[in-house]
Amino acid sequence: MHEIKDQQEIVRSFIINKLIMTQENSNTKNPVIISLILSVIAIIGLVILFVLEFSDKDEPAEQPNVLALPVPSTGTSSIVFINSDLILEKYLLVDKLATQLNRDRQQKDVDFAAKQKAYEQDAQYFQEQVQSQSISEQSAQVIYDQLMVKQQELMELQEQYTSELAQKEYNMNLILLDSVRNFVARLNNKYNYDYILSYNTAGNLILAKDTFDITQPVLEGLNIEYNARYAPAE
Repeated sequence: MHEIKDQQEIVRSFIINKLIMTQENSNTKNPVIISLILSVIAIIGLVILFVLEFSDKDEPAEQPNVLALPVPSTGTSSIVFINSDLILEKYLLVDKLATQLNRDRQQKDVDFAAKQKAYEQDAQYFQEQVQSQSISEQSAQVIYDQLMVKQQELMELQEQYTSELAQKEYNMNLILLDSVRNFVARLNNKYNYDYILSYNTAGNLILAKDTFDITQPVLEGLNIEYNARYAPAE
């Protein structure tokens, strides 16, 4: 079945690439989701309100002291970088959200496939009855009209599933974006960087000193908070 589209909207598709790769190789951990959205790290004007999985859980306290980040130089603009490709590959929340979305996709696939198979069987039976002249022309017209209605319903159902899945994708995207942005904002309360940029292998940043790359400590901090939030309940 084709891709299938739940709930509110905002932003762009974040998890889709990871899901596509999950379906291609179900036994391999997929590190990808679409990278352009994680540029949210540089968008500190976006105000996000979501009442999903984070709303009923307490925010983690202060950042762990394990983070070892470069200290900004006094009197100069301080810029650090985060590799969004690595975040998408290693951040545990990405796998959780992708798994949820993929499970919903599979359920919709199974439901649609069953309805489509039933329609095709009815259509095949009707064709056989017409070819063997086992039904009257009037009955054939009635059955034909009924099949056309079922076909239209199938098309509408596929459109509905596609819309629902896309909407749920947006909502999950918001959770992921807000999680990263919120963590980095809290982190910067301590370090006070002037700019925290996102880069990836397909991006515009060609070269940066390793001393300005804070990806690994940020990733560790994100996963520490993820485990504190989810691990006991899973």
